[in-house]
Amino acid sequence: MAVKRLKLDHESDAFVLAISCHQKSTKLAWEISRAVKCELQATEEYENNIYFVTSVVGFPYFKWTNPDERFTIHLIGNRSEDSLLVPSQKQMDFFFVVTGFFEELDLEEGVNHIKNIESVLTAFPVVLDKIKQ
Repeated sequence: MAVKRLKLDHESDAFVLAISCHQKSTKLAWEISRAVKCELQATEEYENNIYFVTSVVGFPYFKWTNPDERFTIHLIGNRSEDSLLVPSQKQMDFFFVVTGFFEELDLEEGVNHIKNIESVLTAFPVVLDKIKQ
């Protein structure tokens, strides 16, 4: 079993929401897209632009960049067939990540929309400094 670890770069900023949801990744991506008015698309193309993730190979990965290209929304599965992306967050199934100029967004409203999705059991912001590698 290959162990994949989350590597952190504390010099970059992102908003990270940990999500517990036993729904399939495609269904959750669709529900989040409806809730926060974006169009998450499954992709295997990882540009290494999420500063704290070195690779998403084997993990569900969805991405949407807003038309003004000021921020990007990512949905990353925490589980592959044989490992966890973030072992210290084993109870979490997904990470909703906003990179770029996320300060311009009403994140509290977005978090509430995600929490109100019926299949989401819980969701909470994660402080990256506190994630154990």
